[in-house]
Amino acid sequence: MYTVILPAAGIGARMGLGYNKLFHKIARRTIIEHTAAVFLNDIKCSQIIITANEDDLLKMHTLFEHKPRVEIIVGGETRQASVFNALKHVDKEIVLVHDGARPFVTQKMIDDCYDIAEQGFCAIVAMPLKDTIKQRHSSKIDVVNRTIPRDEFIFAQTPQAFPTDVLQKAHQLAHNAFIVATDDASLVENHTEIDVKIVEGDYKNIKFTSPEDIAYFEFLIKKGR
Repeated sequence: MYTVILPAAGIGARMGLGYNKLFHKIARRTIIEHTAAVFLNDIKCSQIIITANEDDLLKMHTLFEHKPRVEIIVGGETRQASVFNALKHVDKEIVLVHDGARPFVTQKMIDDCYDIAEQGFCAIVAMPLKDTIKQRHSSKIDVVNRTIPRDEFIFAQTPQAFPTDVLQKAHQLAHNAFIVATDDASLVENHTEIDVKIVEGDYKNIKFTSPEDIAYFEFLIKKGR
């Protein structure tokens, strides 16, 4: 059994909706409902913690008031702070962290991450890069410095899975040292000796980020992903 944390305390300013992007409706359900539904359908998921900003608490509670496995808590000023807050409420030995704005996660990704965490390691979902990667000069940002072999790199998605005590320790150390990271796995990489293993993701497992995503998300959701 595991807990999943769904950070949802941001405002999604890039969407330009004038409200939290996770409340945008597609096919009669909000984005956060679409995302949470994947975990509500997984019998191994016994606790779902959604972080929300104070202005959205009532609305979030209303969406999930009949879902006893779902807990809504106040998030922090950053995603990292929200996860740190949520970890204090986790009651399972395995915890997954998944972007609330990423509703196309599959059961296979969840299962593969969970299996690795059960073995005492950490897991991230990731995909190979498609595009050529170039590094620009630090002093001449319009000039290419070098081309980087893309087969050495991957781009990270979520979910990410951890033994709960490992992630709690990594977050506490980062909190004490005022260190901010872009994802939870990087905290484990930098503050523990635990291996972070890679699980194959999907190019459709994208994050609801910009206005251009709306039409694509509508297409994927209406066709059943």
